[in-house]
Amino acid sequence: MIETKWRTFAALLITRKNRAMVGRLGITVFIAALSLLVIVPFAWVLFTAVKARSEIARNPLGLPKVWRFGNFLEAWRVGHFGRYFMNSVYVALPTVLLVLVLSLLIAFAFSSMKFKGKAFLFPLILLGLAIPIDILIIPLFYSLLRMKLLNTYWALILPIAAKTIPFGVLLLRSFIAELPQEILDASLIDGCSRPQLLRHIVVPLCGPALASLLVFTFMWTWNMFMLPVVVIQVDAKRTLPVGLTYFLGRYETDIPLLMSGAVISCIPIIVIYIIFQRQFIKGITAGAIK
Repeated sequence: MIETKWRTFAALLITRKNRAMVGRLGITVFIAALSLLVIVPFAWVLFTAVKARSEIARNPLGLPKVWRFGNFLEAWRVGHFGRYFMNSVYVALPTVLLVLVLSLLIAFAFSSMKFKGKAFLFPLILLGLAIPIDILIIPLFYSLLRMKLLNTYWALILPIAAKTIPFGVLLLRSFIAELPQEILDASLIDGCSRPQLLRHIVVPLCGPALASLLVFTFMWTWNMFMLPVVVIQVDAKRTLPVGLTYFLGRYETDIPLLMSGAVISCIPIIVIYIIFQRQFIKGITAGAIK
């Protein structure tokens, strides 16, 4: 009787172990499939960027026989990428700074202060998340025209910042609300003012959330295409994504240089993510952990 029970228990343990192993295998296969969906298109773009045009016509999906890394230099020189790159920098950096500062101030006010209209204003701010910027381009164009901001960097900085701030407020308010209230109360009791509390307590503790917001804002600003096409009509002020259209002809497209330009435009985003990778992951997973 005892031996039979032990056999049954051992069989049950083996069954549970097999189920757990099958579950882990299934998750691994699923993650690998998702990774391939991202890696394969990027690898195709990278391999196409170092091919000759004749080789692309013969074998568009194969590996390059001759690696033409000079395509990157040619794309940079012929496509005037140096100028477009700096224009994107002039737009992205002020936008990121503006979004970080204003989102932090607004989120801090809504999470730790009491004032009239608080319950009404917060949903009103979040309403900006539901409105795509594409449907606002026409009225935005005429508004910028009346303010004489067309063909300036501010024509991109202000709309992109205004569209991103609601997301920043939502992200930072949730993070600040989860901070230990005892620390905030003790700081106020010790004579710390609201600005000092924000600077010395809240900002250091919100580092992961701020890093996440920085990466998202920089990525969205750097990749913005439709808005620069409409509000920037001077070639000297165009950004990098718009500059890629230089290689799109009416009857043919210079595919190697276009793909080389696409790879060049991705490099700053990859660098920013690598720099803030740890803080970014902490900021994304903080809400789930708490």
